[in-house]
Amino acid sequence: MKISRDSEIELWAEKEVTNNWGKQAREGLHLTDLLAPRKAYWQKVKPINPTKEEILYWTSGNAIEDKFLRAIGYQKAGVKEWEGIKYTPDIFFNFPAEVKSRRRAMAEEGNEAKVYDHYLKQLLGYCAIENKQQGWLLVFSMLERQDDGTTKPEWGFYRVEFEQNELDKERERLLIIKAKLELVLQGHNTTIILPLCPAWMCGKESKTMTKKGYCENCKKEFETESGIIKHPKSKTGSGHKITMPEYKRKYIKRCKYYDDCLPW
Repeated sequence: MKISRDSEIELWAEKEVTNNWGKQAREGLHLTDLLAPRKAYWQKVKPINPTKEEILYWTSGNAIEDKFLRAIGYQKAGVKEWEGIKYTPDIFFNFPAEVKSRRRAMAEEGNEAKVYDHYLKQLLGYCAIENKQQGWLLVFSMLERQDDGTTKPEWGFYRVEFEQNELDKERERLLIIKAKLELVLQGHNTTIILPLCPAWMCGKESKTMTKKGYCENCKKEFETESGIIKHPKSKTGSGHKITMPEYKRKYIKRCKYYDDCLPW
């Protein structure tokens, strides 16, 4: 048997997904547009074909969501609309439930609000529109690290309860952002500044170690920054003089509209 990776097949698949999924912006304003209004603006005024990364994230996430809903005997809730805002909860009992998959570990107990911040903002939007103080967040981790260093899939399902004033404030916020986005899209007021998207949508800083940490007493290099930090606090390294590692830093753009949005 002979097997070899074929870039022509990969290009064919990318082209077919682009032809079917396309670069056309969605009609109307959706609740998710109001969570990242700058990205929504650029998607509508300057539609660009999806990147390979976007295709892979989109297809894998949708496959997990679709198969899970089928497995529990549910279908994705249909598109609903409130005050001109379209929204589609993944599941709607008599309250919204949102399914999310991630390529990182589950949040540690007590740190859920920070780790799942963007998920919770979307769920809050659904609950605010429906005026429901309860929602479910169903999170699938594809790479949950195990004690032996391996990874395996894991899930964590959360009951989320909102205060009534949180729902009231979110409905007001959604209407304000919707009005601003509509005005900017219509070109009636170009002085309006839309809120920034979450920082992780824009890109991330990458750092490469160019010089390892060093203990002058032990005459030893350390492979990791955490190792050199812990060394002087240990019994064997107490009081030792260390030199921290040096890094080369680079910002990696994630959003395809980064350069368009930057001067705004």
